[in-house]
Amino acid sequence: MKGFLQRYYAAIVAAAVLVPHARLFDFVTDDAFISFRYARNLALHGELVFNLGERVEGYTNFLWTVILAMGIEMGLGPVMLSRFLGVALGIATLAVVVRMSLRLGGERRSPWHLLPPLLLASTGAYACWSSGGLETQLFTFLVTLGFDLALGEVTRGRGYGSAAAFAFAAMTRPEGVMLFALVAIFRLATNLRRERRLLPVKHELAWVGLFLGLFAPYFAWRWNYYGWFFPNTFYVKSSGAAGTWKLGAYYLRRFCEDYGVHFLLLIVLCGRPERGDERRRDVRRLAAIVCLAFAAYVVKVGGDFMGLYRFLLPVLPLGAVVLAESARRLYARLAPRLGAWAPGLALGLVAVGFVGGSVRTDRQALTFIGADNGIDMPAYLKRYVLERIPVGLWLGRHKQPDDFATFGGAGVIPYYSEIPGFDVFGLVDATIAHDVRMTASNRPGHQKWGSDAYMLSRKPTLITHRYCLGPHCPVDNGGAPPGYEWVRATTTSPGGGLSYYSFMKRRDRAFGPFPVAF
Repeated sequence: MKGFLQRYYAAIVAAAVLVPHARLFDFVTDDAFISFRYARNLALHGELVFNLGERVEGYTNFLWTVILAMGIEMGLGPVMLSRFLGVALGIATLAVVVRMSLRLGGERRSPWHLLPPLLLASTGAYACWSSGGLETQLFTFLVTLGFDLALGEVTRGRGYGSAAAFAFAAMTRPEGVMLFALVAIFRLATNLRRERRLLPVKHELAWVGLFLGLFAPYFAWRWNYYGWFFPNTFYVKSSGAAGTWKLGAYYLRRFCEDYGVHFLLLIVLCGRPERGDERRRDVRRLAAIVCLAFAAYVVKVGGDFMGLYRFLLPVLPLGAVVLAESARRLYARLAPRLGAWAPGLALGLVAVGFVGGSVRTDRQALTFIGADNGIDMPAYLKRYVLERIPVGLWLGRHKQPDDFATFGGAGVIPYYSEIPGFDVFGLVDATIAHDVRMTASNRPGHQKWGSDAYMLSRKPTLITHRYCLGPHCPVDNGGAPPGYEWVRATTTSPGGGLSYYSFMKRRDRAFGPFPVAF
């Protein structure tokens, strides 16, 4: 144990920074409750579905959802379990980053090994999405582990264990397949450069075979279970109107501005490894392939509607290692010429600037209740959930077994109410997802909008995606479809006071205190 602590002290120091940093955000976003509902139905009813008996793959995080379902089986609530696992996996990734640094340094301990995990722990994006309730940190841990193992396999010329990490990553998020393919490209390019070899050898065939052996059965099962080649969410998010790439470019630009990526790239460019240092050169080559391709992918899909760069998190640990190694090399080159103090001071000023930018970005994310060009800030995401938990609980107290509802967000209200239904964005509804006529915008996650004709064909008891939240909502907001009326529920707000939620119900059905309207 003493040897382990001595080798991984850098991860322990960084964890002491990450834990309070993550607690600043301390929230669970609405989308996480979609997975919670799937996990609950799997644990309690044996069906990985949103509505019992209706097979729609409205999640993109199979492994995460199954882990949460296992927790529910053991009596653990998914809200608290997801938050605990998010931080724990964030710390585990810090340990993998230290392991990667140790391997690059020939297993010799160095103060420089503190830099990559501290960079991550002080980055608001990394801390924020250690919270949130989503699979982000599980996916980040698995792909970072895969990168480290794959680099070791290339160096030794044997081994194939990294394929398992990428297979589990691909079961956590679909992008895992892309990252496995990018590592395959890196390995192929390395073979061509070093050995002028194109055909794979035995351990490389085993690498591909292990990935397929783990991933292919899962893929065959989900295709058979849900009936579609891709998850339902893919058909929603790949159907955006023109201009999606502009949103993605803005998302990427804001990340670069918030964290000073332009300046950090100068360190990377100037801190090239020595000739013959193939381990560090391999890390840079892999990072270049992965980061450029992943950035292009993020632009292509339009980025994300949730703030603080969740989509970019999986490649940040690899980037942190490259940045730290570049800073170390740059210092080693300049110190003999300028003295230790000058490059040390310069790198210290860069570090202070980075931390200052991260603090400024954190402050905006924690205080700004709104959106930046369609990107919802964490403060808004947190308030959105807190305001709707009482609504979901109130609806759940009054539901009847045959009730059916429409939802806006498919997360917190459906989870707490437990009422069957569908969301108008089509994440958990196959008809909306596949109907091109229901494409409404290019905003990520909000490209679709269910038509009124389709909504009325489902004859919902409640229409909750058209609502008014607050004390000043009129009892009748107008525009109710034929056969429906506006009603207003009185609930308890998160602060303990009264809150009001106006929605529509069918006139021929009673619901809670609202009788049948003749």
